[in-house]
Amino acid sequence: MPLPESSLSIICASIGDYVRNGVNAATNNITVSIAAPAEVAEDDDQHRINLFFYRFEPAGIQSSVRPDEFWHMRMYCLITTFGIDEDDIPAGENDLRMLGEVMRIFHERPVLAAVNIGTVSVRLQVVFTPVTDEQINQIWSTQSDTVYRPSVLYELALAPVIPSQLRTEPPLVGSLGHQVFGDPAQRYSGFSGNVSGPRVPLRRVDIANPQWVPQICWIYQNTCVQTLSFDIDSPEFAGFSPDLWIAGDSGENVSLVWEVWDSNGWRQIGAPHVVTPFNDTIDPVQIPAPVPGLFPETLPLPLPVTIPVDENAAQGLLYATRSIVVIEGQPAVEIRSNPLLISLYRTT
Repeated sequence: MPLPESSLSIICASIGDYVRNGVNAATNNITVSIAAPAEVAEDDDQHRINLFFYRFEPAGIQSSVRPDEFWHMRMYCLITTFGIDEDDIPAGENDLRMLGEVMRIFHERPVLAAVNIGTVSVRLQVVFTPVTDEQINQIWSTQSDTVYRPSVLYELALAPVIPSQLRTEPPLVGSLGHQVFGDPAQRYSGFSGNVSGPRVPLRRVDIANPQWVPQICWIYQNTCVQTLSFDIDSPEFAGFSPDLWIAGDSGENVSLVWEVWDSNGWRQIGAPHVVTPFNDTIDPVQIPAPVPGLFPETLPLPLPVTIPVDENAAQGLLYATRSIVVIEGQPAVEIRSNPLLISLYRTT
């Protein structure tokens, strides 16, 4: 019975598939393997490219990782070519031909295509890592009597170790407040002070930059806000209509995406809503007059955020996205705006 796959084995296998497709292995009589060099060195029936994942270390960007959170790692892979004599071309030259192709495909596409591990999508970046003669000797001295063959070393970052049970992401803080009591005995009293959300600053979108980032804000009671909070039984919520000011290039479209939170954590809900930015600036001091069909943007109702029957609160997160191809032939990159938060609660 085979061992079950792990996130690590799936990622490494996908890198092997990428190399296999990049060098057109089936047509060129090349076998791409994942093993220690000594395990494949004696096979002289066809050309071989071997990926030896020999070192794994923490990413260095996580100071403390919970057991139910992703643990990101840097992987180091030694890629070695084993050519054979073929059509008057010596094995040594075929070594270099294959190694050059591997270096080419990683240079042309250093960010690999997404790999799906269950519901998680992972993308790795490949970074060429020069090695000294001493490091080469240390690696190959572990491979018995195998003769050294041309090799290159790459760092692959960042590979996640995915827990079997991920933690449920908590709700977000929408506003802050403070209150001062003169009596220490009141330190456990309920909060009755004023709260305030983050201020909406003046935002100008540089639409001359192909990678411009859309900006959005709620328009509520003739004010620009980034967070909203409602008692679902209140008159304010009964008459609430989520109006938006979207800034960016008015000649392009962006997609509005909702995420919702309940006791099961955050998840995307519904299909993206395609809209066109009104202008390239959000100025909370100078809100434009309404323009029917253009400004402000009114989202289709009903609001996708609802409180489950057995819960007292829920949240919704709204942001605008656009996809662009930064490097021709490479996967598109998603650019995301600032988020807007709406919090709903039930008091009875």
